[in-house]
Amino acid sequence: MSEEQNDQYFIHSDVFLSTEDKTNDGKSFKNSIQFFILLNEKHEDITIDDDGDPDLYRPERIDLTLVHRNETNVSECGYQLWNGALLLCDYILTNQFRFLNKTILELGAGIGLCSLIASRYVLKIICTDYDNDLLEVIKQNIEINDAICKKECIEIQKFDWKQFNSNEIDNHIEIILVADVIYDDDLTDALFNVFTKLFQDKLNLHSIYITIEKRINFYLDTLSIQCPAYEYFLEKLNQFKIDFPLLIIEEINTDLKSIKQCTTIYKRTKELVKTKKKILSFFVFFFLFKFFYLF
Repeated sequence: MSEEQNDQYFIHSDVFLSTEDKTNDGKSFKNSIQFFILLNEKHEDITIDDDGDPDLYRPERIDLTLVHRNETNVSECGYQLWNGALLLCDYILTNQFRFLNKTILELGAGIGLCSLIASRYVLKIICTDYDNDLLEVIKQNIEINDAICKKECIEIQKFDWKQFNSNEIDNHIEIILVADVIYDDDLTDALFNVFTKLFQDKLNLHSIYITIEKRINFYLDTLSIQCPAYEYFLEKLNQFKIDFPLLIIEEINTDLKSIKQCTTIYKRTKELVKTKKKILSFFVFFFLFKFFYLF
């Protein structure tokens, strides 16, 4: 189903079930979100807090306020915060060393949360989307959270997957981040075209991290269970492996032992049951894929 066909429906993410503060434009809201990072998990570096007690288990707390929308049509879903972005943030916070002092490109950044989190560790992150108004939302979120992120490391750039010139992207990029953008086959085609061109042109690029919510839908009209967007993604992924035989594709375990749950705003369960118009129910499975070259 194309993005245009989907636009007759309104969709909403379940990340923010309630809204705290409406913005001046009347469409957007502000909500707070917290991440907790346990730095001394192995208890190797014992520190003493202000009360003279060993500070072994106290996590670092990151408090953010995000401008977002609570309900949109499909073509504007980037204005919402989705669980795949939270999973990618958890992965970044769990594996900070993988991103330390790297030059990173985020595709389809939405409201910019992953770039905000990654900016704490990277040399530079290029935060991209195609919608000018959405880029303004990203700017707002950077300014609101300037005490949390390193805004001097964030470069905001308009980037349209269907009409792009790879020369527009920094030649030094090493890692690409993509969170929860697999829902429309035309966009999936465009995304893999971007991957192909950037792997060909950017000599320093070695890894792509992409998170996906696999939504398994039960359709009343056909009485069938389908997950077409995810299945099409796998088709494109298999072709990508053929085109780039030196590429290693790894499905990363997303259980809580492998990736710490740094925020409680979402539940990383294997199955999440929801309801949607014209669809009886769907189940959500979290996937995190890593593509990398074996040099």
